[in-house]
Amino acid sequence: MRLLSTVRAAAMAALSLGAASAVTFGGLTVTPRGPQNLNLETGLTDLPQGGRATDARGQLTLDAQRMQFKPGAYLLASGATLTTRQGGTLRAAQVRYDLAAGTVTATGDLTYSDGRLNTLRADTVTVHVKTGFVVASGGVTAANPKLSGGRLIFDPATMQAVLTGPYRAQQGTLNASGAAGGRLLMVFSANRVVRSSTEPDADSLARFQPYLK
Repeated sequence: MRLLSTVRAAAMAALSLGAASAVTFGGLTVTPRGPQNLNLETGLTDLPQGGRATDARGQLTLDAQRMQFKPGAYLLASGATLTTRQGGTLRAAQVRYDLAAGTVTATGDLTYSDGRLNTLRADTVTVHVKTGFVVASGGVTAANPKLSGGRLIFDPATMQAVLTGPYRAQQGTLNASGAAGGRLLMVFSANRVVRSSTEPDADSLARFQPYLK
C-alpha cells in the first residue's frame, strides 16, 4: 500500500502536457519542440526536446536542446544559442534567463561573436536585456581584436568597450597592455578599433560603471 501511494503521489506531481503550443510569460514566448512536463509541486516545466524562447521587447531569441522554466521567474537552457538585437551570437552549454534581473547569463564552453568581436571567450557572459550591454567576466579572450583581460564590457549602442586589467589588446595600430586595475577604452567602427585610451576619463567610463563593480 505504501509503494502504491508513493507511485500515485509521483504521478500526481508530474503532468505530461504532450506536444503543446507556445507559452507566454514575463515577456517571453516559449515554443517547445516536443512534450512539456509540468511538475505540479515545484511549478517547473521541463522541455526535454528543447525549444525556442523569444523576447520581443529585448529582441532576443534563444534556441536550446533542452529547457526548463518557471513562469514569471526564470528559464534554464542547455546546448543553447542566443541571438541578440545587434546580431550577436552567444553559444554556451548552460544559459539562465533571470526575468526579475533582466539578465541572460551563459556559462560552460561559451563563445560570443558579433560585428565587432570575434570568438570572445570567458568564464561567464551576461547580456543585459534592457540596455543591451554584454559583459564577459573571468579569463576573457578574443580572436579579433586579439585581446585578453579580466572583464570586457561592450556597449553596442555606442560601439564602445572597456577591457579591465591585467589586459593586453592588439589590432592594427592598437598595441596596449595594462596591469591589474587598469582600464582600456576601445571605440569600434565596423569590425575595427579606431580609437583607444589607456587612461579614460570619468565621463567616458560613466555608462560602464554599473558593470565594472
